[in-house]
Amino acid sequence: MTSIVDSAIAYIQDLVLSSSDTIIKNAPDLPVDDASILPLAITHITGGTGTSEDASGAKLLLNVAVDVHFDRQSIKRTYQQINAFIPEFLRRLAGDPGLGGTVAAIVFPVTVTVEPADWGSIVTHMVRFNLVLKFRETPLP
Repeated sequence: MTSIVDSAIAYIQDLVLSSSDTIIKNAPDLPVDDASILPLAITHITGGTGTSEDASGAKLLLNVAVDVHFDRQSIKRTYQQINAFIPEFLRRLAGDPGLGGTVAAIVFPVTVTVEPADWGSIVTHMVRFNLVLKFRETPLP
């Protein structure tokens, strides 16, 4: 299951990176003090539920957050980037609800929040997409 989840997260991250004319980078392993790294994105699990439907299958619903941090040096430019990014990313999610075959489905609706945040010591403006991903698995005997 781990490789399936990792594949779905990697696929979402690729969608993020291709959803803007602005170059969005993968988040580094550790927060840095240099705002030149922005904008950056990280996709991560925030929770979920698992159920056994019967002896032949199990369903896992994972809550996944997609956090995209934008530079706040110029609020006008920040919101121009955010306003262009949000509909394009949602369009790509809707166009591929199976995420390239890595999940059974994205459970819509997808929620979006925009708020000030911190990445390490850098103050950013963050767009967070909350997705629910549905996985179906065959249980082990």
